[in-house]
Amino acid sequence: MTPIDVIVPVYRGVEATRRCIESVLSATLETTFELVAVSDACPEGELVRWLREQAGRSRLTLIEQPLRQGFAAAVNRASSLHPDRDLVILHGDAEVANDWLDRLVAPAAAARDIGTVVPFTNYGGIAGYPRTDVRNAMPAEHTLGSLDLLFRRANAGSSVTTPLACGPCMFLRRACLDAVGPFDGGPLGSDYGVEQDFCLRASAAGFRHALAADVYVWHWGDTSFGSVDAQVLAARSERALGKLYPHYPAQRAEFAARDPARTFQRRVDLLRLAESPRQLLLFIAHGWGGGVRRYMDDLAEMVSERCNVLLLQPAVGNTVKLSWPRKGEDFAAYFALPAELTALVSLLRSLGLVRMHFHHVHGLPRAVLDLPGGVGVPYDCSLHDYYAICPQYHLNAEDGRYCGEPDALGCAACLTRRPGQWGMDITAWRGAFGQLLRGADRVLAPSRDVAQRIARYFPDVDALVMPHPEAPLVEPGRVTRVVTLGNLSPEKGLRVVAACAADARARRLPLSFRVLGATTEPVPQWPGAPLSIHGQYTDEGLATLIGSERPDVIWFPAQVPETYSYTLSVALAAGAALVVSSLGALPERASGHPRSTVVRWDATPAEWNDALQKAGALGSTTRPALSRVAIK
Repeated sequence: MTPIDVIVPVYRGVEATRRCIESVLSATLETTFELVAVSDACPEGELVRWLREQAGRSRLTLIEQPLRQGFAAAVNRASSLHPDRDLVILHGDAEVANDWLDRLVAPAAAARDIGTVVPFTNYGGIAGYPRTDVRNAMPAEHTLGSLDLLFRRANAGSSVTTPLACGPCMFLRRACLDAVGPFDGGPLGSDYGVEQDFCLRASAAGFRHALAADVYVWHWGDTSFGSVDAQVLAARSERALGKLYPHYPAQRAEFAARDPARTFQRRVDLLRLAESPRQLLLFIAHGWGGGVRRYMDDLAEMVSERCNVLLLQPAVGNTVKLSWPRKGEDFAAYFALPAELTALVSLLRSLGLVRMHFHHVHGLPRAVLDLPGGVGVPYDCSLHDYYAICPQYHLNAEDGRYCGEPDALGCAACLTRRPGQWGMDITAWRGAFGQLLRGADRVLAPSRDVAQRIARYFPDVDALVMPHPEAPLVEPGRVTRVVTLGNLSPEKGLRVVAACAADARARRLPLSFRVLGATTEPVPQWPGAPLSIHGQYTDEGLATLIGSERPDVIWFPAQVPETYSYTLSVALAAGAALVVSSLGALPERASGHPRSTVVRWDATPAEWNDALQKAGALGSTTRPALSRVAIK
């Protein structure tokens, strides 16, 4: 059997390169291979010495290029070493495991027109795990070796054709390389995107590309380039590919929308969940978020060391979405109920579900109430509102106020005007939820009032009063409230205010900015920046408005020479600390104020913010008539 050349271009990163090469050499394989490392004028002496040592021990073949020529040239140089061999290009910051190569070459062995094959990876390929197009962390409880074995089991022998191939590991058939020609970064302006360019040329020559769905390769990423440089170069290569191949953007978009990797990702998700040592719980809730979602997130965090938590919530119509809401995970499956209730029950059983927890039913099909009996597991119910007794959930009348909890006839009349979920009358509604609550291991009420109200309707339900778990609250520190007056334009300092708000957020300064007036152009506001805008006001109401805002500092960041400023007159009368621009009449008029600070009009955001903090910290302390800060 002709060996395969595994080519590892190397520029820098001694630890990453060692891990990469050792992972290749320690793999248990039936496929014969030769490891070819290309030192592309490597600037790290330790790495060069180590590579030479490995070559001296006949562990690898080393090619050394005296001048740096880049990734594409390194691949081309190594691929010409043995013109009769297929090859694998493996980035120097990638790692492989188990019998990875045997599985990687299998799709090409099964079809002669397969020109390239790539595996799943965590980052930088066409198919990521758990998610594509993000930098994924290694899932909890797994190593590269164990996760790759999960891929081998979940997707054994599976592959799917793709419009192109790229990533930290790529198999190339020699016939494809001979037909298409070498890698060429010239038209792209860099080596970023040369794999995609090669694949697009290969497609035009009649070759197909495949994803080996049963192989997983780890990629550290950005060893040769910084992460920012990598992002810039990748964006530039995408634009260049779009110009060279006009069909490429639409093809890439269609591939992303079709997402053929999703099926294989989900198979691995299910295997991970089924074999995890953590117990599996299911939360059932509406899709509104809010306090219910916060409560569920807190509970999931509390049990995260011992349990995995799935979430069942409404999708569209009678469809429900089953997902794994843990950060970094992407599992989701959809079921139409009641038609697919059996399939949902079967899946939950196969995953080893041990308990359910009902949080809410809004938007969910009636069949969710049958889940506990179908799966055969115990369950809890939390009472976030009054859904168990009132289809309006909050005991509210049509005017939005407390309904007074009328008798059954009054509730029936309300439902006539405002039909509830599932088309049930009040008797059927309370009957269904009474049965649900009575069957629960625990009914949890966040307050005594909730428990007592529920007990009026279900006296045999003993709700456990248990306040929601909350992390210790952090006492907020003092924040300097900075107010500007009047309609704010760039001339009046709008962009200065926006820049200072951005600086305050970046440096985590205790500053809050408030515009009393309107703005002539949009600026980032809370929560993106510590800035809010009141909007228009009347001149007569400005003094009262300032009093209600209770600012620590009133700020006039004018960027042109003011001739007078009526709003400054109101600010002077308000008695708050003032910070004014050094231009025009502002410093002149503020000179008699006991707590005024003048700042150079073209000061940096950091200089402005430092002055605002100092002015705010003075409180009611009397200052000299005028402090001139940073005036030049």
